[in-house]
Amino acid sequence: METKKDEVIILRKTLTPIHLWAIGVGIVISGNYFGWNFGLAESGYVGMLIATIIMALMYLTMSLGIAELSTVIPHAGGPYAFARRAMGPYIGFITGIGVVLQYVIAAPTIAIGIGAYISFLFPEISTLVAAAIVYAFFMAVHIIGLKEYARLEMILVFVAVGLLILMYFVGLPQINLNNLGKVDGSFIPRGVSGIWAALPYAMWLFLAIEMLPMLAEETRDVQRDMPKGLLSGMMTLLVLSLFTTTVSIGLAGIADMSTADNPLPAAIAAVFGNSYWLAQVLASIGIVGLVASFSGVMLAYSRQVFALSRAGYLPKFLSLVHSKRQTPYMAIIVPGLIGLALIMLFNPNDLILIVTFGALISYITMNLSVIILRKKEPNLSRSFKTPLYPFTPIISVVLCVIAIFASCFSNITIFFVSIGIFVLASIYYFFWARHKINVAAPEEKFAKEGSGMLDSIPSNKSEITP
Repeated sequence: METKKDEVIILRKTLTPIHLWAIGVGIVISGNYFGWNFGLAESGYVGMLIATIIMALMYLTMSLGIAELSTVIPHAGGPYAFARRAMGPYIGFITGIGVVLQYVIAAPTIAIGIGAYISFLFPEISTLVAAAIVYAFFMAVHIIGLKEYARLEMILVFVAVGLLILMYFVGLPQINLNNLGKVDGSFIPRGVSGIWAALPYAMWLFLAIEMLPMLAEETRDVQRDMPKGLLSGMMTLLVLSLFTTTVSIGLAGIADMSTADNPLPAAIAAVFGNSYWLAQVLASIGIVGLVASFSGVMLAYSRQVFALSRAGYLPKFLSLVHSKRQTPYMAIIVPGLIGLALIMLFNPNDLILIVTFGALISYITMNLSVIILRKKEPNLSRSFKTPLYPFTPIISVVLCVIAIFASCFSNITIFFVSIGIFVLASIYYFFWARHKINVAAPEEKFAKEGSGMLDSIPSNKSEITP
């Protein structure tokens, strides 16, 4: 049974292509600064390079598919909205839970990285204190508004990318080719299983670019600008990932890189020493890369939580808006508090595996949505069509399935914990959420139009002004 609400909250359009590129690159760029290196011990450089290329192909093919979907379904629900239209409310909800799991847990993972960089400079400051300060600051920024955040994010992204490029120029001439060769007599220490085990960590170099469709409702010309933002961001990240892994490993070697909490300063320090100016710059100013991603992740989880709450799947208070700034403050604050708690309970290796599992669930359903909607509704207006369809989404689905089982090799306990989360979410859906669906929410309204069962929609709306 579905219930109607009296009010629909619509987000105002403020974003341009350069904003989308900056947010897309910014939310991912911390993967270059922290996290990707944890898979090196089993894969070596060659194995990590192969894993990175495989994941780049998965993300590129997926980006092409969701670029099409975002022009057809330009709502804040993004992944949930795509799956809702294609496969119904339950799969839409599960997709949304995968997205929420991904971003709510990614935030503390990145916060741990920020704490490690801060501790490198100020050992007396604990990781938890640093994380709490960063959470509080960006909660305030996002509550103030999206336009203000986008301006700040552009500055952070340009600084973060500039520092990476500076590292490449300084580091490339100093690479030791032996560091890129065999480890214990083998290019890939554990062979194919080593590559497989490295996939979740290679994902960290691209993970979260897919959040951009959640900003479709706030993009000025979504039909033209969203594909531009998605694809330009993806190509930027591909180039950065190849240079970052090669230069870092070439400078410091597998042993040092595989355990480094702050891999980029460690890589420079391995050749030039801890006191070298670039090592100090990367350890200090380099934190902006992590901060850029952290702030973007907070934006992503707030939009997905807001959309699921607006549609009735999550408690209504999570879609409350600030009385003056008209921003979804509860969808910003509550997941942030959960993230702070997770920092005290888990280490970053385990958190990364939970993040990638949740992400991959949503990736699979989004790719299937491209295929299903082409079959079910071929006449939908598509200003951008996925190139090389149907091979593009099929390739992405296959790689997603391979990647999701890669987490078994990394930590079987975390793999089953992740499955358990979705089992609990399913129980919650069938006993509570499915009875509370708000048919007036834009994503639900659009889904009903597709099924031919559109209910009467209330006309009174209030508008968020980020």
